[in-house]
Formats: sequence, structure tokens, C-alpha cells
Amino acid sequence: MVCVSVAAAGVQAQRGPAEPQMRGDGPAPAAKPFSITRSDPALDRIISSDAKLVELAHGFGLTEAGLWIADGRTGYWIFAGLLDNVLYKVTPEKQVTVFMEKAGYTGSDPDHVGTQTRAGRSHVLLIGPSCTGMDHQGRVIWCADDDRTLMRLEKDGTHTLLSAGMNGQKFSGPNDIAIAADDAVYLADNDFGLRDAGRNPDKQLQNGIYRIKDGKTTLVLSGGDLAGTPNGIALSPDGKWMYLSTAGRKIRRYAVNQDGTLGVFTVFTEGEGIGDGQKTDKAGNLYSSSGAGPGIIRITSPEGKLLGTINLPIYGGEPKKQICATNEAFGGADGRTLFIAGCDAVYTIQLKTPGIVPAHDVNK
Repeated sequence: MVCVSVAAAGVQAQRGPAEPQMRGDGPAPAAKPFSITRSDPALDRIISSDAKLVELAHGFGLTEAGLWIADGRTGYWIFAGLLDNVLYKVTPEKQVTVFMEKAGYTGSDPDHVGTQTRAGRSHVLLIGPSCTGMDHQGRVIWCADDDRTLMRLEKDGTHTLLSAGMNGQKFSGPNDIAIAADDAVYLADNDFGLRDAGRNPDKQLQNGIYRIKDGKTTLVLSGGDLAGTPNGIALSPDGKWMYLSTAGRKIRRYAVNQDGTLGVFTVFTEGEGIGDGQKTDKAGNLYSSSGAGPGIIRITSPEGKLLGTINLPIYGGEPKKQICATNEAFGGADGRTLFIAGCDAVYTIQLKTPGIVPAHDVNK
């Protein structure tokens, strides 16, 4: 039991309630170097304890997504610049160019779209795309958040609308996708495309997981049933399970039925390194990202055991940089390079085991 004196209570009453603390307020965090935390010996089969983190580029403010695109014997990564409204391209040689302009919003009224948030101390607008993926024909699919659409890039460079919503109602802000073997796209839709989020009078559909297949969009799981904001989503290598992040830093695992609907779930794992994008490797290990800082990539076995974490560096001092880990993707010639979107910077690190790389499947 805690006792508070009358005098102390009176002082608290005079001061009133404490001011709310916004993300980004307060002093800059102390600097902390990159590290790998080994929670289980099985991590040694996935990544070396002395693996090096390579910074490909920095200065983006907030990044999302990630996709390896093979190009002859090599290739490049594309990823989203949330503040810049573009998809960027970066090569393993650290050359950065724009892959696609106006990838998140193609309109002319940015004052009434997009989520406002913080990047370090800066107040910023999320206007760029949030996801990237590739179907089995080698076509890039991306989330145009503020257009509230799911789009596909054709081989001739034209853009195809895959879905803008359901039953004449629009999505609120497509955020992440998982693509099944039959090219059905599972989409996590939340409020990131709406100014003032769910309070926006133009919110038309409930948050949830939607399935887009052959021009038809269906709701397979509502945000209420998920018990959290839809965000991180991944499929197991055999397509039998879907992993979804939810509230309280938990990941649920749902059975995927033959008709593409979702069955019962179990709580697969919980703890640090959960909250944003997810991917599975060929062995079925799940890689999940923490979202807002600190930047952590969590590696969990197919049985739900925490194997370890990849801990991105924290840069101390002012001006404060947004430290986070929002997404990961596998790539490289052998699928053993892990790409990490870390907000202000993007990174790669070498693995011992290969991940699932859509471009590799296409070229077989």
C-alpha cells in the first residue's frame, strides 16, 4: 500500500494532471551500438554472432517496406519514403535513386490526407506508401496509403488498381500485405491514410485484414476480432498459417483455410520486437520488427520460441533521429541478405539461412 500525505496531495491538486508525453518529446536517448542478442543456441544456425550491420543510406526520416528485385546476376532494393511520397531504389553499392514518384498519394490536396506523427522531434506527415510485395509473375505490388488503394506495377510500366475497398466503400490506409501462392493478397488496412485517423468523417470501412483475389475484395478478420490495429502480417512458407501482430506486443497465428478464410488462432509469441512488418524464412522462422524505437528485429522459431534479436544502433545527441525498425525483407543472390527499414536509415545484414525471396521464385 502507498501512503500519500495530505500536503503532497494538495501540491498535486494545485499542479493539476501531468501533461501528456508525446513520442519524440524529452531528451535525446543515450547512444547505443548495434548488437545481436542470443536467446537460444538455435540462433547460431541463422546468424553469426559477429555479423556486421551495413548502412546502405540514411537521411530519410521515416522508411517502410522493402523488396529485392533481381536484375541479372545482381539486383537492388526498393523501399518506401513515408515523408517523401516515393519508392526509393538502393543498390548493394549504396547508390540511391527514385524508383517511383507519387507512390503514396497522387492527388493535390495533401492538407486533408495522411497521418501526422513524429520523427525524432519533428512533426511530420506520412504521405508515402507503406508496403511492397511481388506476385508470382514478377509484378511489384504496393500500398498507396493516402490514395487508399492497393496497386500493381505492370511490366510495361503502367499502374493497375487491384482494390480500393469493398462494396463501394474505400479503405482507410492500406499498410502491409502478404501474398499467397495463388497470388491472393492479404491486406492489413488501418487509418494511416486518413487525417485525424478514425475521427475522419470519410472513414468508410472498418479496420481489418482483407483478401483480394480475382478482382474481389472480402473481409477475413476485423480489427476488433484481432484485438489491435492491423499492421504486421506474414504467411508461413507452406501458406497454412498467417501471423498477425496485435496489441500488447503479441503475435497471433491463424490457420488459413482452403478457401482463403482464417480459422482459429493461438498466441504465437509475445515480447520485444513486435508491432510492425513481418517475414518468414524458408525454415519457417518468423522475423518481426518493433516499429517505433528502439529498432529491434525479433527472430522466433516456427514453434514460437524466441531465438534472439537484432538490435539497431541508437544515435545519441541532437537533433534527435527517429530510431525504429518498421520492416524487413530477404534478398541477394542466395536469399541470405536481410534488408531492414530503420526509419532514418536502411540497412542490410548477412544471414546463414535463406529467406523467401519473391524474385527468386519468379526466375526459377
